[in-house]
Amino acid sequence: MSVESFYKITIKGIVQGVGFRPFVYREAIRHGICGFVCNTPDGVIIEAQGKECDAFINALQHNLPERARIDSMECEPSSFTQFSDFQIRESILGDGGVAIPLDTALCSACQAEMDDPNNRRFRYPFINCTDCGPRYTIIQTPPYDRVRTSMKHFTMCSECAAEYTDPSSRRYHAEPISCKECGPKLTFLDICGDEIVGDPIVLAVDMLKSGKIIALKGLGGFHLMCNAISDSAVAELRLRKHRKAKPLAVMFGSIEQLETYVSINEVEKSHITGAIKPIVIVDALKGTNLSPQIAPYIDRLGVFLPYTPLHRLLFEHIDFPLVATSANISDEPIMIRSSEVINRLSHVVDGILDHDRVIINALDDAVVQIAEGRLVMLRMGRGFAPHTFALASPLQNDILALGAHQKSAIALGVKENMILSPHIGDLGSVEADGYFERTVQTFKRFYDVEPSVLVHDLHPQYASSVFAVSQKKEHYGIQHHYAHILACMAEYGLCERVLGFAYDGTGYGADGSLWGGEVMIADTHGYERIGFLKPFALLGGDKAIKEPRRIALSLLFENYTLDEVMSLKSPTVEAFLPHEIRTLHHMWLKNINAPRSSSMGRLFDAVASLGGFVQSLDYEGQGGMMMESFVDDSIIEPFAFEVNDGMIDLSPMVREIISLEGDKTQIASRFISTVEAIMSYYADQYPALPIVVGGGVFQNRALMARLYRRFGEGRFYVQQQTPINDGSIALGQLYYAVHNMEKGRL
Repeated sequence: MSVESFYKITIKGIVQGVGFRPFVYREAIRHGICGFVCNTPDGVIIEAQGKECDAFINALQHNLPERARIDSMECEPSSFTQFSDFQIRESILGDGGVAIPLDTALCSACQAEMDDPNNRRFRYPFINCTDCGPRYTIIQTPPYDRVRTSMKHFTMCSECAAEYTDPSSRRYHAEPISCKECGPKLTFLDICGDEIVGDPIVLAVDMLKSGKIIALKGLGGFHLMCNAISDSAVAELRLRKHRKAKPLAVMFGSIEQLETYVSINEVEKSHITGAIKPIVIVDALKGTNLSPQIAPYIDRLGVFLPYTPLHRLLFEHIDFPLVATSANISDEPIMIRSSEVINRLSHVVDGILDHDRVIINALDDAVVQIAEGRLVMLRMGRGFAPHTFALASPLQNDILALGAHQKSAIALGVKENMILSPHIGDLGSVEADGYFERTVQTFKRFYDVEPSVLVHDLHPQYASSVFAVSQKKEHYGIQHHYAHILACMAEYGLCERVLGFAYDGTGYGADGSLWGGEVMIADTHGYERIGFLKPFALLGGDKAIKEPRRIALSLLFENYTLDEVMSLKSPTVEAFLPHEIRTLHHMWLKNINAPRSSSMGRLFDAVASLGGFVQSLDYEGQGGMMMESFVDDSIIEPFAFEVNDGMIDLSPMVREIISLEGDKTQIASRFISTVEAIMSYYADQYPALPIVVGGGVFQNRALMARLYRRFGEGRFYVQQQTPINDGSIALGQLYYAVHNMEKGRL
């Protein structure tokens, strides 16, 4: 005969805002368990009494709600307390380190209800349940309860209240629960902020059909939307937003419509149609009626499906795809209030589809791509962020990592967790720097902490570094490229020595120069720089970053005399007037405004110029993306290179590129093979070490596919849950501090 047991169970992870307590309640009833479950700032606490406690505990680890994640479960015998039933108790307040629940796309059950004319939420633009809807974007402080969200301003009607308090309902404690009677309301505004009378959906649809541009308030901010098959509408959006060529994301009404415009594999399809519905970068089909101005000069497209009920309602009346890009000034944070759109984007939009559910925390759409079946995170946003990592042991001090300057994000170490924030934007503007500081305050408020230690980039002029110094607290700088390697190590929990490749645009090196093509032997306590690209001149400094022809010209100066350069048949040379070449040669010769860099990202740009792909960039990474379209995987011969005392000399490659006379396929394919060959050279020298990569260059899908095929499983580590670019620098900084602060190494 079974004997009654008494247990206290503590569960940490993503266990709030995902229907976890009703799940526990149902399992308790099924196993005849008495006791209670409640939310606390540290997770979920369960007191369990019954004869089937072991089976109950086992059941809690299986068949979890779709968006739940258990990071740890502690079970300990509890003192004898007699319970007569099982209850879901009110949340316990206090400071803690619980994982913040994540925003999720409209689920199939809610979609079916909003499509049912007999359902009271038929065509309701804010329908949600415990499996879908806003979470992080509406929360003020954990634990995640309605009174601590922006939904506290809406009083539930009797029918919603009945669902909210019924443990058998999938809307039990669905904090954003509402309906047409008691929930948020839509409005359509003109560019002055005055409401236009009429059905807001119909007004928005009419504008889109007439080629106009609207701003639509989504989960984490406003989208700018227009007809994606109208050249004039897309051209007008680009003109008004001053976005010359950077690709625009496109939203399709259905997966069937989407597949008539792009070619996708099953892995890509699973992400496009899944519970998050991020923007996925895929191969565009040729010959469609999509405006060629969506993604000029490249054959890839960022696509996604409607993920809110409001987006779906638009597509009930529209049979064409829509451009859906973040409403912001380029590289600044996404706008979350209609007043911002009116004040700063009134010259861009013709109307605003607004609602009165306040967005507390801005959140961009996540952007991902698939390489050899694996996820590559390009921008960590909706559904992925904030991302919480469980630590093996609790921290004695709270730590705040402030990240880099571009693709800013912060990371917080508190109790037994490391938390990486969503994408913030590029720092350096009043708006971006202000949002960065507000995000710091938000995370301090979420976890009720005042970090005693700050970690930041070595670059003294980064806004994040300046902020760290201004706080008058203990602070430490971590080298940028080492932080890239550490970020990947953090995602996989690696502490041992690794062979790290940090390939990005530019970052502040330990010697004060501009690094970016670094090979390191690293662990959580330090690194040795064992390889680097031979530094080359950035003629004109920052101007060279926008004009890769300047970098390419400096490589030509390294390999040819001035007279030889002037007579070369090269797209780079043809991009200048003769007197410009002579002036730049003087700058190169005398080292005037010509800082040197070992950057692999800048080398990509230079090759893009030498190969005739692009001479001046409209956006970061454009050269690499354009070359990617020409890569032929059957061409595997690398260009020649030499390694001398760790310095990787690609001078032979420059001459070989010139000899190919603008053969784009050969140049792009062989250059990717060259990067692979350089990495293989070091990998063969250190066969026992795991290979870890980080930096924006690894966003190149053609390169990543080659590397996965070359190194395979088991040894090769690439970030998948977090961005491979500067969006994870804060995570790497934090990982170093976690492993060194309490050992006196900081």
